Amino acid sequence: NLMTRTEVILSRPRDLEGYREALIGNLDALRGMSRMIDDMLFLARADNGRLVPVMQRIWLAPMLDDLVEYYQLLADDAGICIEYDGNGRLDGDPHMLRRALSNLLSNALRYTPAGGSIRIQVHQTARELLLEVSNPGSPIAPEHLQPLFERFYRADPARSEGHSNVGLGLAITRSIVEAHGGQIDCSSRDGLTVFTLSFRSIPACETDEA
Repeated sequence: NLMTRTEVILSRPRDLEGYREALIGNLDALRGMSRMIDDMLFLARADNGRLVPVMQRIWLAPMLDDLVEYYQLLADDAGICIEYDGNGRLDGDPHMLRRALSNLLSNALRYTPAGGSIRIQVHQTARELLLEVSNPGSPIAPEHLQPLFERFYRADPARSEGHSNVGLGLAITRSIVEAHGGQIDCSSRDGLTVFTLSFRSIPACETDEA
């Protein structure tokens, strides 16, 4: 696409503003390609066992506060509300986990209809920590649920246009969760899609004050 676009630009003389607009368009495309290459390198490290989290004790509430505040600015234009409930702690890499949750929120925003609400819930028991990200919208067919986490897989390619969504976000999220010894699953029924992340819970004797 970039080659064709550049050939068209060079096919005839243009004024300075015309070249400037063309370069801005090319820059947007190159940024999208750069993000995709970074994501592919991230997954390659995961495939080769080189995705090693820098572990530290994390309380999820402050991280979720920041993410909800950021994504609510994007959601406001579509009339979408983002809310969360609960708190929990785990040992993990804050940068990786933030990226995983960011991917899930971005995905939820993409498919939530105007006026809908995205909900994040955290449940912690003696054995596990569960984090759920749910959003209303068209259900995902059962045959698409498991392949969702494969790279470049898109259940509905017609809804995934542009450079910003090439089908790597959920694959990266799964790699991050698995690098933390956790699991991720997806269910979609009755107009509600739910992504569930599960991690080993920290024993009571290892917990600290909030």
